[in-house]
Amino acid sequence: MTEPNAAPTEMDGPTAVSPRASLRDENERRVVYLMVFRLVLITLVLGATLLLWAFTKADISGVSSLSVFAIIGLTYLLTVFYGLALRRGADPERLGGLQLHADLAITTLLVHMTGGVQSAYTFFFPLSIIAAATLRFRKGAITAAIAGAVLFTSVSLLGWSGLLPMPNASGVDPTQLGVLTMARALGLNLAAIIGVAFLAVNLGAQLQRTVASLASEREAAADLYTLHEDIVRCLSSGLITVDERDRVLTINAAACELLQVTPAQAIGRAIDRIAPGLGDKLSGLPARDSLRRGDMVTTVAGDKLVLGITVSPLRDNQDRVIGRVLNFSDLTDLRKMEKQVKHAERLAAIGTLAAGVAHEIRNPLASISGSIELLSTAPDQDNRPLMEIITREIDRLNQMITDLLDYTNPGPRELVEFDYAAMVCETAAVFQRDPAFAGVDIDIDNGSATSGLRLLGDPGKLRQVVWNLLRNAGEAALSGSGTVHVRITEENGSAVVEVRDDGPGMDEDQTSQVFDPFFTTKQGGSGLGLATSHNIITEHGGEIRAHSEGRGKGARFIVRIPVERTGSFAEWRRSEVVPAYTGRRDE
Repeated sequence: MTEPNAAPTEMDGPTAVSPRASLRDENERRVVYLMVFRLVLITLVLGATLLLWAFTKADISGVSSLSVFAIIGLTYLLTVFYGLALRRGADPERLGGLQLHADLAITTLLVHMTGGVQSAYTFFFPLSIIAAATLRFRKGAITAAIAGAVLFTSVSLLGWSGLLPMPNASGVDPTQLGVLTMARALGLNLAAIIGVAFLAVNLGAQLQRTVASLASEREAAADLYTLHEDIVRCLSSGLITVDERDRVLTINAAACELLQVTPAQAIGRAIDRIAPGLGDKLSGLPARDSLRRGDMVTTVAGDKLVLGITVSPLRDNQDRVIGRVLNFSDLTDLRKMEKQVKHAERLAAIGTLAAGVAHEIRNPLASISGSIELLSTAPDQDNRPLMEIITREIDRLNQMITDLLDYTNPGPRELVEFDYAAMVCETAAVFQRDPAFAGVDIDIDNGSATSGLRLLGDPGKLRQVVWNLLRNAGEAALSGSGTVHVRITEENGSAVVEVRDDGPGMDEDQTSQVFDPFFTTKQGGSGLGLATSHNIITEHGGEIRAHSEGRGKGARFIVRIPVERTGSFAEWRRSEVVPAYTGRRDE
């Protein structure tokens, strides 16, 4: 767990150190400690002896100053050698064993030079045993104890018997000792070595158990760390931890991708800098409280995102709250889909109701229309204008009911292959000649889209869509410059038709409702033209969108339909009998 003031790290940072590498590091530390301890001890002991000899002019150690300097120098040289070998990658365990052997050899030499069994430096043997216990545990302590006892006994007996000559500068002659004195001194020192060896064996056993337990714990921690890294890395949702001041501590790859930042850009910065609005949401939530799946809207690279956020307290190993854990996912498409589903459900309910009402209205309309026709043949001419008005309104109402029935119960599609761009241009040309829109100019930009832009669909229904869009744009353009712009392109495998006017435009609420049935901004409009067009485009696997910058800035309608190329159409046609669309069809 990251402490509040600790340096932040990434979730996708360095991996955990392996247990084998950790064991090597531990062995290396023990070897270094042994080197430092040996260096300090030999400097203090022999340095103190040298100082006493210099001030008192008494050779209390029984060895010349030259020998002391030689031993100190040898110890320093060996320490430098050990350090260089360790730095160059020598195995710490083998290097530790080499040091133990060298220590026993130097201790044996020093004891012999200072009087053998009478030496004041025999305590170096027990220290070597303790050092062996720390490096090689119980086995090392036993081996060092046996080697130390054998070496001390050998050098003492050989020196006492005169078989191993003493240095010329030594002032101590072990050959002058009696048997009893010799045996007592040898026994006391061996007893000290054996006693220290017994304690060192227990120490080594405990150290061995501790190291084994530590290695097991490290291995478990490494496995847990790796599992944690794998889980965080595989999360499809964003995961961020922040401190008490809402500064980012860690961030996973999914969060970086979603918020379009890099770990270096996010870590250490305020959460509100990378996800605007999130800081305000956190500020209103107490530090110990949680938030389950709360929605918020933020802006990333100019796009609005709907994030579903879960917030939990971030605690350390003492259960203190040191920040928060934020888990979030992108719900933008889901919320949009939910909105579309609700819209579709509402339209379905309206359509069912409208279909029933339309059927019920059409029957009495037929009776009224027939009766009016009979009355119109009567010789009374005074009521004829009224009858003509009634007949006209009945026809208008019947057409509205027909449109309503077409919307609620569209007929089956007649799938043919046709040139979509040519059909749009042809419909625009027919619209241009409509007397009702004599003051409207059509500006068509088709580029190269007229060549090979073929669709597999119902040309009659798609013509109806284009006609509805042109009619709405023409009516809006009459209050503007009088020009309707039509653009035909192909983008990412879809045929795109854009119809734009510079009329009064729409506000955001009107844009969101423009495809709802019975919604209209025109006086006398039925509100079914765009709703029917939406259904037709949806049946063809496409989409139709309305855009407007606001009131007085015109409107744009964009239709996208997947393109079926001639090759793919030919393969499909081999298994289905499909008539080819060769020209204009007025349906």
